[in-house]
Amino acid sequence: MTTDMSVAEPVKNVLYGAILGMTIILPGFSAATMAVVLGIYDRIIRDISRPSQYLKEDLWFILTIIVVSLIGVYITAKCLTLVIESYEVPLMFFFATAVAIQLPNIWRRADDGEKVTKFNILAFIVGFALMILLLYISTISFHQVSSPGPIVLLLAGVVYGICILTPGLSGSTIMIALGLFAAIVSGVTALDASVIIPLMIGLAAGIVLFSKLIDHFLTCNRKSSFFAIIGLTTGSIVMVIVQALMMIDGSDTAIQSIVAIAAGALFGLIAYKITRRSTQCQNQA
Repeated sequence: MTTDMSVAEPVKNVLYGAILGMTIILPGFSAATMAVVLGIYDRIIRDISRPSQYLKEDLWFILTIIVVSLIGVYITAKCLTLVIESYEVPLMFFFATAVAIQLPNIWRRADDGEKVTKFNILAFIVGFALMILLLYISTISFHQVSSPGPIVLLLAGVVYGICILTPGLSGSTIMIALGLFAAIVSGVTALDASVIIPLMIGLAAGIVLFSKLIDHFLTCNRKSSFFAIIGLTTGSIVMVIVQALMMIDGSDTAIQSIVAIAAGALFGLIAYKITRRSTQCQNQA
């Protein structure tokens, strides 16, 4: 039994890293939300924000997540232009449906048996409103920047890092709104050091600095923090669906989207059951 668990753990972490890497780069999707759904969000924030306490014992977990996520980002970026050109809208519906089905799992992590307070509700409203604001921003046409400078890429990396840690926020969507997404994807797929180096420096800075703030809220205001996460996640689902509906341009796309919703529901239901069972096992342990 111990051997099976020792083998299953790294395999599971590789799978988690691959999923996170894919959602980091896909527009409209939040890697942090996926981490919450997978039940590893608290652990990642804890390890990054308090490395002296936890990083040593969790080193292989973090290294696996980072390395596999980066590989996932690269592979997804390579495939992105091909897949999105043909199936962007169905893909958006697929992930929006899959994430929506996970909301009860996120609620379960927020429910501590205590009565819901007005501060919890306010946290939800703020999170949801932020995503609706981003939806409005993303509908504004920005000029695409073909060759951003290192300072711009550094700042873009910081924003990306913050988004990676914030459930409901899609760094790629914000980069699209700022006109930087195409240049970033192009640079990543070409392994262009002039793009990757400043982007990664900013990314690391955003993650390290912002993780301490998130860890503080999760530790001191856990229930309100998860209500904010639920608000951000719900808002991101609305954001993706609205954007996808605006992009439907014919019956073929509509039919593909219906199939994608069904597939997303099936995938989400399976993931929901696996995550719920995993959480129950962790609680029993």
